[in-house]
Amino acid sequence: MRTTFRALLVGWFVSSGCTEVRQPPQRPLNLIVISIDTLRADRLGVYGSPRATSPAIDAFAAQAVVFRQAVAESSWTLPSHFTLFSGLYPRTHGIQESNDLPSDEVRLLAELLEEQGYFTFALTDGGWLSPERGFARGFKSFQTAPQKRPPGLGPAVRHARRTLERRGPDEPFFLFLHTYDVHCPYAPPEPYRSMFATPESAAIEVEGKCGTPHFNRLMQLEPEEALYLSEVYDGGVRQADDTLAPFFRFLEEEGFLENTVVVLTSDHGEEFFEHGKIGHDRTLYRESLMIPLIVRAPGFVARTVAAPVGLVDVVPTLGELLGLEPRADWEGRSLVSAMRGSVPDSAEGEVRFSEIVRGASLVSWMSAEAHLIQDRDTGELQLFDLATDPLEQTNLAATDPDRAQRMLAGLVRFQASLEAREKAVLEGGGLSEEKLEELRRLGYLGD
Repeated sequence: MRTTFRALLVGWFVSSGCTEVRQPPQRPLNLIVISIDTLRADRLGVYGSPRATSPAIDAFAAQAVVFRQAVAESSWTLPSHFTLFSGLYPRTHGIQESNDLPSDEVRLLAELLEEQGYFTFALTDGGWLSPERGFARGFKSFQTAPQKRPPGLGPAVRHARRTLERRGPDEPFFLFLHTYDVHCPYAPPEPYRSMFATPESAAIEVEGKCGTPHFNRLMQLEPEEALYLSEVYDGGVRQADDTLAPFFRFLEEEGFLENTVVVLTSDHGEEFFEHGKIGHDRTLYRESLMIPLIVRAPGFVARTVAAPVGLVDVVPTLGELLGLEPRADWEGRSLVSAMRGSVPDSAEGEVRFSEIVRGASLVSWMSAEAHLIQDRDTGELQLFDLATDPLEQTNLAATDPDRAQRMLAGLVRFQASLEAREKAVLEGGGLSEEKLEELRRLGYLGD
């Protein structure tokens, strides 16, 4: 009967002088961006973890484009998330210190989509991801925890689901979900806290303890205790994964995935004594920079992309997918051609720039083959051959000076190209005691 009706309809168009059947206009694509703060890529099964930390994310990735070498442009939350939503390097958007705020020159993704009629809403765990830091620009609704809802990905996912169920089918939406569930103090509830425990680790108290203020300064950790922190971190990854599983099912069962781009990523990774520290403060080693970047979009088949990419590429990519006018100031590049497989899936020649100025002055220049880190205060260089030393344990700067200088020359040229693009930065006001307490809990303020 459906075929007969279609034939009659086409016949009516032909008999009326029409030569073609007009297709209904395509609806704009929706967008969901999920940021699991402090999630290093190698703790997911799809990126090689041998532990069962991420069955839901792995299943999601099996139907998506997986960027194997995604590099964060900074190793802490504030600059990385502004890069994620601006398409600009931290040096350009200028948000690198705790008190920096973006000027109006920096246009964020939510602002661009709101202008296109999108319903924009965000659910974050607060901390640096708050209206006080400028992240609410362009969002019609921006809710943070713990002020307006309990913290954690679970409450955020339930809230997001209720909101999506109430949305009209013709109004496109942009949802941003953010969680600190994986972030220190590494205190997931059972069964996650002991899910990946091994006899080789030594349990320590983690409540209220984070990174530099505690593990790197006030405590003298043993390797067995660092291993314990790594294990409970993996438990937090599995907790986040289990929370996302029903949300992924909901998106599929309700048909959202037919017209929605879904991005899963992070802002930086985490160290667990690979270089003698815990956390992500004052470091640019790979364990702090390598993050997941998984994009599922209608019309794209599952594939992996080997070439190094960065968070700076996300906005140009989403801009092309969603039909936004490209902006001349975007510093990243669209990855849509790579998602289609129409460009060589090669990592050769691609180099990624990262930096940190808060607590240390470090810059990083990373290709698929090598990684150079420079301390701008001392001039010290560290060079690692990633083919033979992926864990970056042997510094080759002194034994292979020619290679170090070649990479340094590229790093210097790239930094010079950024200088002319730097935006004005506003000075932020003082933080409330409530906000200070949130940041202490996350290990950013010490005592």
